Amino acid sequence: MKHLLLAIIFFSLLSCTSDRTNTNPQSITKIDFEKELAAIEQVRSQVSLALKEGRYQDIGQWVTPDAKTIRPGGLGFDEMFALGKERGRFPYDSILMTPTETYIMNDSMAYDWGSSRTYYTDKEGKQVELRNSFLVILKKVDGGWKLHREVASSVLE
Repeated sequence: MKHLLLAIIFFSLLSCTSDRTNTNPQSITKIDFEKELAAIEQVRSQVSLALKEGRYQDIGQWVTPDAKTIRPGGLGFDEMFALGKERGRFPYDSILMTPTETYIMNDSMAYDWGSSRTYYTDKEGKQVELRNSFLVILKKVDGGWKLHREVASSVLE
């Protein structure tokens, strides 16, 4: 009787440890990280070029409809935005983004963290360079990466 009880306990425990992992290969999405990183770099380059060329109307194709951004603050950025009110949302002449880290979280979300140099023309016609750091969350929509959230800071550390 004692051995029967031990056997029942053993088999009960064994049945509790059955593999319940979903092995359906269709449920697993394979990510080609190099391809996705190249696509993110392409979006970054296209946005920078559109800004430099003043094609502000084109930027919407690289931004989700519900995008949220927080711009850098500080004296230099506040001056640039005050001068550029007539230019709208993008009061600068150009921007060079230098990512420190780009991380693909899954097949539809990634983030880009780094620093950038923003250039604008001041009242005297001189070009001014402002530096900031950024954290961008990208979302894949209809097969393409788009800016979904951005937080920028004029404080570089």
